[in-house]
Amino acid sequence: MANNEKDESNVPMTEGAKHEDPYQRQTWSRHLDYLLTVVGYCVGFGNLLRFPYICSRNGGGAFLLPFICCLLITGFPMFFLESALSQFSGKASQQVWSFCPLFKGVGIGGVVLSSIFTSYYNLYLAWPIYYMVKSCSSVLPWTTCGNTWNTDLCVETVTNANNTNMTVPSNNASATITELWENVTLAHTPAEEFWQYNVLNISSGLEDVGFVQWHILGCLFGSVVIIFLCLVRGVKSSGKVVYVTALLPYVLLTSIFIVTLFQPGALDGILYYVVPDFAKLLDLQVWLEACLQVFYSLGPGYGAVGTAASYKTFHQPCLRDCLILSIISEGTSIFSGLVTFTVLGSMAQKTGVPIAKVVSTGPGFGYVTYPEALAQLPLPQLWSFLFFLMLLMVGLDSQFLGMEVIITALVDGYPRQLGKRRPLVTGGCCLILFLFGSIFCTQGGPYMFQLVDWYVASLGPMVFCTLECVAVMWIYGAQRFSSDVEMMTGKHLSPAVKVLLAFVTPAILLIVFILTVISYQPPTYGKYVFPSYANIIGWCFAVMPLLPLPVFIVIAVRKHRGKSSLKKSVKLALKPNKDWCPADASYKEAHMINQKTQRHTFKENLFDVFK
Repeated sequence: MANNEKDESNVPMTEGAKHEDPYQRQTWSRHLDYLLTVVGYCVGFGNLLRFPYICSRNGGGAFLLPFICCLLITGFPMFFLESALSQFSGKASQQVWSFCPLFKGVGIGGVVLSSIFTSYYNLYLAWPIYYMVKSCSSVLPWTTCGNTWNTDLCVETVTNANNTNMTVPSNNASATITELWENVTLAHTPAEEFWQYNVLNISSGLEDVGFVQWHILGCLFGSVVIIFLCLVRGVKSSGKVVYVTALLPYVLLTSIFIVTLFQPGALDGILYYVVPDFAKLLDLQVWLEACLQVFYSLGPGYGAVGTAASYKTFHQPCLRDCLILSIISEGTSIFSGLVTFTVLGSMAQKTGVPIAKVVSTGPGFGYVTYPEALAQLPLPQLWSFLFFLMLLMVGLDSQFLGMEVIITALVDGYPRQLGKRRPLVTGGCCLILFLFGSIFCTQGGPYMFQLVDWYVASLGPMVFCTLECVAVMWIYGAQRFSSDVEMMTGKHLSPAVKVLLAFVTPAILLIVFILTVISYQPPTYGKYVFPSYANIIGWCFAVMPLLPLPVFIVIAVRKHRGKSSLKKSVKLALKPNKDWCPADASYKEAHMINQKTQRHTFKENLFDVFK
């Protein structure tokens, strides 16, 4: 080396290299920045709003057994695999596939998946902002009828400890009432009508796009501005913001739990959540939903896990970090379920409605059921504001890494042109995010939102993760991967991890993928049934992230076709590129020696898995 100078990613540089590449890739300022950022990404709406419903529907406490099993044999191994590859190479989801160029489409597909996901996920940030503003009203608008958006059949609930009295306006004939109650979009309680007719102002169906909802569009713009300000300096700025956005939800969640724990009925809610129904464990659907829930919360396959790890320094712990992050993420799921059912138990006690009747999933759970429950507490405005602030923080954390996948892919793909223009890239991505998100701010937007959300992640993550296991363990080679991990952390991969990644995890993911496709149901929105053409549109969204796979397979093979046969071209496309090397350049020579001396045959690789 010409000198021992290092850039901020601790990569030694020669004098020539400093002039050849003006772009210096960032690293996390502190290791804790990385941990909190990934915690914020993993702890999302899937943990807070989806898990409690899935758990209660699938055996309560008994569901934790398949959930933990799926975490250990699918979620954690995939989380580690993506983290290790990117930390070793210092490359994010797109560039990291230089270890196996034939499957570069997997990395591009992850970027496409994140692009679609972030475009509509930002609505999850706009809604809490609007609710936070409305929480400052002297009377919470989702607790009363008689507002301009309410229908004639809005039901206000007056309760005591033993019964429920409902006051229904009487200015409708009974026949008309029957017809209206069967209306496909009709809401019942003030909270439902506020959500449907004020927040969403929902139209009659997918074909009726209607007008732009300016109040939600304004909140969407506000959320995009927040994201831009937090990401404008890359991981240097977002790594500081997460000290608030990742930790504050735990403070607020714990506060809500403590307050509601002393409310009547709270214990009943906890018992409903934790009492196991072991008969459910014999149902294959329970195990399928456990595996899907692990993937919803940990988020492998989207490119975010690898992108975050690519900004770590070379020798920081990898396996330990992945274990800590997996435990925190799924532990939060279990704790949020405890908080949720404490709230719902209290609500059920006050309204006289069974707990099973107040349990729901999706946006309606966070924006209808929870507001109704929190309105029963002392100082409802305060607790409502804090709850929606928590939802905003949770959504921001998930959106940070989703956006970072896209921005990093662009900057890493064109470092000379975009390396020093990151603020402009971030601003451009945020603007495009806002424009696409505005489509969902129309009256027909909720139907579009449901359609995209239903299909977009139905195929991509499972396919990508299965191919990652095959590419790393069987094409790149178990021994090579283990040596790379040892070079980075000082320890070989254990046989248990290698067996999981080579056999167990891909086999289970393949089975889950097949069962998911077989049992897939068309989307619904309440009682509304989507037209048949909507399913075709939905499957187009599902297939879109997979399209880069065949495209880049053809590109990788054609690269060698000029000088080689088709068979040899495929083999060459399966070999690592010259730029596949450790992020710490001082290990580059040792890595090249390892690449040449390690075995490549199937039988030898099979032996290395169990070694």
